[in-house]
Formats: sequence, C-alpha cells, structure tokens
Amino acid sequence: MPEDVTAPCQACGASVYPEHIESGKARYDGGKLLCPHCVADEEKKKKKETAFPGDDIDLSPISFDDPDPNDLSESKADLSESRIHGFSDDKFGSSGWDESKFKRKVDPNASGAARCRIFHAKLSDGALTFMNDQINDWLDDNPQVSIKFATSTIGILEGKHAEPNLMLTLFY
Repeated sequence: MPEDVTAPCQACGASVYPEHIESGKARYDGGKLLCPHCVADEEKKKKKETAFPGDDIDLSPISFDDPDPNDLSESKADLSESRIHGFSDDKFGSSGWDESKFKRKVDPNASGAARCRIFHAKLSDGALTFMNDQINDWLDDNPQVSIKFATSTIGILEGKHAEPNLMLTLFY
C-alpha cells in the first residue's frame, strides 16, 4: 500500500492507514483488511472461543459478615466445637499424647531441654487463637514443664487439603 493511500476496512468500512499496517494494529485476516478496531474485536471473539468455561465468572472479593476477631466473648466451649485440632487431640477430646513412653525425666531447673512438643494451626485468626489456647491449657495441665526454647516455621501440612500451617515446636 503506498504511503499516502488509505484503504477501507473490509469489515466496517473505516479508513486503514499504512502506519496502522506497519505497526501491526491493522492487518489482513482471512484475506480481508481489518482496521485496528475490527482486529481488536476479532481477537476478543477468538479469545472467547478458546476460553475455558467459567473464565467469565466474577472472581472479585466478596465480603462476609464475620464476627469481630477482637471480640473475646466467645466461650471456650464454642471453640472446642471447632474443626481445628492439634496433633494430640481427636474430635472426641481424648488425648493421643502419651508421655509414659519417654524415659528421660523432665527437669524444670535443667539448662537443656529433655523433650519437645509440636503444635500447629492454619494461618487464620481463629486457628491461631485456638492454638494459643491449646498451648496455654497444656502448660496449665503440666506444671512440671518449663519451656527452654521454641522454634516456629510456616509450611504446607499434608492432609485432606494441603494448606499452609504455622508449626510451633516447644522444647522443655
């Protein structure tokens, strides 16, 4: 196409300039010359044809009427009905943690740790609050325990759903 000549778009009749063709904004598609607007429309149409089902679903965040996370009026009984459980708790409340199999005695006055205990929770406010309560209840139930040091890590805990968890190891 000569520099000073325009050609009509064969889809809508708009003028197509040589610089549009040179820049790639306008092009020949299926033997027809298309203006930049028609090229954009064709690309949208092709994108819709190759799109996966559900691509047009609005995935913007939605809001929930969640209770205030700072409201501590929720009773401990309500928390115990939670689906959040530690390694040592089953849903019936019995403890799977058996310290009778360990030979080394716990000495609160010793400088080093004799044992460790691992707690874990999903990375949500409710789960971390529940883990906090679990740790404090365990410490209240075991007055002979004196924490020597602790480590924490965040990682994927494999299970029914692989989700990031906070894992806290207490050495005592």
